[in-house]
Amino acid sequence: LLKEPRHAVISRKDADSEEIYKVLKQIPDSDLFSSAAFGGKDLMFSDAATELIELPKITDSFLYLREDYHEAMHALKAGNPPAPDGKIEWCTISHAEQQKCDSLQIPRMECRRASSVDECIQKIMRKEADAIAVDGGQV
Repeated sequence: LLKEPRHAVISRKDADSEEIYKVLKQIPDSDLFSSAAFGGKDLMFSDAATELIELPKITDSFLYLREDYHEAMHALKAGNPPAPDGKIEWCTISHAEQQKCDSLQIPRMECRRASSVDECIQKIMRKEADAIAVDGGQV
């Protein structure tokens, strides 16, 4: 199993990633993934790369690199990972849901707003939230 993340082409959110992908796919793999002609190694892309794969737009760095990689990078930057404080971060998806959550005033529970169920799921995967209530059809 692969223990380190693969390389990725990353663009700004406002960039046309589909167009970037199309342009890169026009370049022969032998030119795109080889650095020998330029007297270097791994220039722009890993020389070991064999193909370019377009990921779904919803894929962000956390989803791509996985939780353990992000936790390791966070721990390295912070010195040590923070100790859990026992707080529950509840994700809400509407103004009314946020108001209800805030009005419950449950000790150790904080309400976090997101714009959709998908965004809440991403927050849960990033450990920015702990839970959300959803309809069975949304699971």
